[in-house]
Amino acid sequence: MVKDRTEITGLALALLAGVFLGSAVAVARFAYDGGASGIVVASVRSILMTALMAGLLLLNGRSLALPRKLVPLALFNGLLMSAMTYGNIGAVEFISVGLAALLFFTFPVIIAVIVTVLRIEPTSPLKLFSIVFAFVGLAMMLGSSVGDSDWRGVVFSLVAAFATAINAVLVARFFREINVFLMTFHFSWTALTVLVLIGIFLADVRFPVTAGGWGGVFGVAALQASAMPMYLYSISRIGALKSGMATNVQPLVSIGEAWVLFDEILGALQALGGVLVLGSILLMQWADMRLRRRSLTFVPAPDQMPPTDNISIGEKKR
Repeated sequence: MVKDRTEITGLALALLAGVFLGSAVAVARFAYDGGASGIVVASVRSILMTALMAGLLLLNGRSLALPRKLVPLALFNGLLMSAMTYGNIGAVEFISVGLAALLFFTFPVIIAVIVTVLRIEPTSPLKLFSIVFAFVGLAMMLGSSVGDSDWRGVVFSLVAAFATAINAVLVARFFREINVFLMTFHFSWTALTVLVLIGIFLADVRFPVTAGGWGGVFGVAALQASAMPMYLYSISRIGALKSGMATNVQPLVSIGEAWVLFDEILGALQALGGVLVLGSILLMQWADMRLRRRSLTFVPAPDQMPPTDNISIGEKKR
């Protein structure tokens, strides 16, 4: 009974986190329509995320210090997070909400390619087929967008997707034993520093000039800052795979809200390409789940079991 309740709570929080993250992409349109630039939206989000993570750690009496050997990697992951934040939200300044959401959500496919090429995780013919299937969908989305969409938005979304994928692989390999809030705090303040430098030297800094614009800026920050703790909590309760499957709702929420709020409609080929990408992600996650179940239910034969106390099974019988 308790296990069922924990499972339901974890899935509900992962689903809600996916809805919040998908909504943040759509709400960003209000910020841009109100005069804000992408760097302002991304920076405010990073300020709120840094403050939230620091507050949660201090309230729980935890230190803000990282192990010294992980500091360089944390700085690199913070740089990746700045690309994730600026790219994902900033893309909406140039392209439609739906296309930005679909392009960004190719990151699970990129993760699959990385772990397959580097042999970090076991693969299967079904998973390889899913990867090919996903890139066919991506090619359809990009091909149908040429000439119709601003290339800057496409680049922003894809850079964010690659940064998210690399960040996830590094976190899984090097930060398993680190408190998730501590890890996110260090990634966030590093990302904020990078974004401020970009704003000073490179980007066009424009603050909102309307109430709706400010609402969009703080709406994005509040939605993403709320989603992160829910998603991390769900991972701790039901695991990364089930949580990831629940958050597949993100692009669907973004596309649906963009249609309702801004009358944005994807082109037929863009929509079909997105369906192929999302379908391949679900197929990969199903393949991973099958592999895990097989590994958990595998019982070795007696002659495959290791000896106990340096005495074989046959010797014990004698």
